[in-house]
Amino acid sequence: MKTNIITMFHAKKIVLLLFLSGIASAQTLFPVIPQTQRSNFGYERSGTHDANNIRTSFFNFGMVGDYPPDPINVDLSTFHSVEVPKGSGMNYSDGITPFVLAKINKANNEQDWIMETGFRERQQLVIGTLRQIRFEPRPGYFQIDKSINKDESPAMSHLPRTWPDEWIDKLNDGTDPGWRGSWNGYFGKRIVAEEESYFVMDDDAYKIPGFFPDSRDATRRGLGMRVEVRGFQWSNPQAGDVIFWHYDIANEGTTDYLDNIIFGIYMDSGVGGSAIGCDPLPESDDDNAYFDKSFGLNLVYTWDTYGHGKSLVSNCGKTGYLGYAYLETPGKPDDGIDNDDDGITDEKRDDNPGIKIVGQQNILNYVN
Repeated sequence: MKTNIITMFHAKKIVLLLFLSGIASAQTLFPVIPQTQRSNFGYERSGTHDANNIRTSFFNFGMVGDYPPDPINVDLSTFHSVEVPKGSGMNYSDGITPFVLAKINKANNEQDWIMETGFRERQQLVIGTLRQIRFEPRPGYFQIDKSINKDESPAMSHLPRTWPDEWIDKLNDGTDPGWRGSWNGYFGKRIVAEEESYFVMDDDAYKIPGFFPDSRDATRRGLGMRVEVRGFQWSNPQAGDVIFWHYDIANEGTTDYLDNIIFGIYMDSGVGGSAIGCDPLPESDDDNAYFDKSFGLNLVYTWDTYGHGKSLVSNCGKTGYLGYAYLETPGKPDDGIDNDDDGITDEKRDDNPGIKIVGQQNILNYVN
């Protein structure tokens, strides 16, 4: 399934950016997280993924890509925001972030809606500062010593200097507490992708008046959400134009949001970069977007209206399409609906393995 998706759109010269999403809801309570282990803007770091044809900056507060301080005179040799192909200077995005949106009931019985993101602009500011309120990274998931981690990068599998002395989420491992000197990957200690990044962030910066998500701890703020984020790149030609992102979102508080909470991805299109090329407008200002639900893909894609962008070699370079698709997302396990169009209703993340079905025709008979 994954290979078919990649091959199908690579043939159309579409750059496909996939987001693999997983959400864990807290039906059993998580332990209270001390303030010293929660997020802080002082832990913000940025890194680069460039293991295949895509090169992009990313930030451990949740944003992939960026927008340059001087968009017209940007140095395309050093600024990489979903640059494709790597080394061309042709950027495709002005920033991408996950978001969580929830309806809440405040202490005075007033209802409100809170949207949390990891974006760079147009967020509420911390009172008395110019700092955006957004997801912020937690400590213990990157090497904080700048004399070791000279690039001040989030943890990446191929850069041991970015790994913490010990991983805070592995301190209770009975055989290897802290996993010192080992990678803390989605597949365990074994490094599988050419590049895997890993960081953890939360929403403690959102000080919502009259709302406290955890009845056990009045210092916990936001919605009580913790987000584990991993980026993956493989150099295999079938995945050469793809970067995968995995989001594991958990409610660490005691508030049950029932059906009043959603997860999504916000994309600020920038096909062709931010500078002025041969089109009438700056390249970030002339983009379009659409979606395609055929083949069960739920694909969103963006493109430049005129098909042009500015690269290192041309003011009128040809651009392609940038696509975004969810590989897997949770559905509602009790609504009698096939939420992800895979032929199975009422799926659950922790469901039993079911029965083994052998043979293509037997599988088709089962799902139909």
